[in-house]
Amino acid sequence: MSSYSKSEKILHKLYLSNYFLSKSSLELEEIIFGPKAKNILVKEYVFITGLARSGTTALMNKIFGTNEYASLQYSNMPILLSPNLWNKKLKIAAHERAHKDGIIIDGNSPEEFDEYFWKAFMKDSYIKDGLLPHIVEEEIVNKYLTYISLICLSKQKQKYISKNNNNILRLSTLKKINNSKIFILFREPISHASSLMKLHRSFSDSQREDPFVLDYFNYLGHHEFGLNHKPFLLTSNFIETKSQYDLEDINYWLILWINYYEYVLDTFDDSYMLISFESLVNEPDSVFEYVSKNLQVKPFPNSIKKHKPMIYQPVPCNLELQNRAKQVYNKLLSLIKY
Repeated sequence: MSSYSKSEKILHKLYLSNYFLSKSSLELEEIIFGPKAKNILVKEYVFITGLARSGTTALMNKIFGTNEYASLQYSNMPILLSPNLWNKKLKIAAHERAHKDGIIIDGNSPEEFDEYFWKAFMKDSYIKDGLLPHIVEEEIVNKYLTYISLICLSKQKQKYISKNNNNILRLSTLKKINNSKIFILFREPISHASSLMKLHRSFSDSQREDPFVLDYFNYLGHHEFGLNHKPFLLTSNFIETKSQYDLEDINYWLILWINYYEYVLDTFDDSYMLISFESLVNEPDSVFEYVSKNLQVKPFPNSIKKHKPMIYQPVPCNLELQNRAKQVYNKLLSLIKY
């Protein structure tokens, strides 16, 4: 984001803030490329979700690295709803992403940009003082499938992958798509909450220094942390108690974690595939063997090196919340199938 020129920032604002313009660009895509896109049989739809900082990007990159899946990439920015008309126009040099977590991105890196589709076609109806779970109308689902076929056409692939933390809001819709596979990632709650709070502080500072960073997050529906933070409003308990804690309090991020993963358990479908961050770090080959068996891909090569996440020092937190989170975490672990 910091490398964008003034003209590129203006283009982002012009397109991404104007749903009439962006939706019109998709209509133009359909007119020009729709006939070809209809001939593409999408064999598999992979949806990856989880609370931010749970390893979703690592899993996405591993699967995308097979070169068998289409996804929106940084080069598709900012004309996201025209993947063929605006294919690889934006050139981005390799650099560490803003999360400062060692993940290197460039113009070819996949990212969760398809959230913009949902924002545009649902007119931000699910975004209030937090993000609300929702059922998507059939007409919009069909438009989304058309959009995916256009993305697949632009990348010359027959499989699609989306890593989108906001997909938790519409899993009941996505699981009904034929040939869909859904992965949900989770992480030990105290370290997860600590990581979220750390990034909240970091992105808040970045957004104060550069207002475009804040605009960028708002355009794309990224509200996990920063000055534009909006929590997932998934459970009544969280909605009733979230105001008790400040965003600088680890307990806020802990109840946010509980809110997210209690909802996962309450709405769990046996077809969902759970992956823990800890096993992704410590036993990556076992995890990727499980993933490859459940996808239409060849076995992944063994990992050359293991990721070493930051180790967070123990932080005092509410004991009742800590025990509740541990119970949820253990229940999630018991549902793992690898």
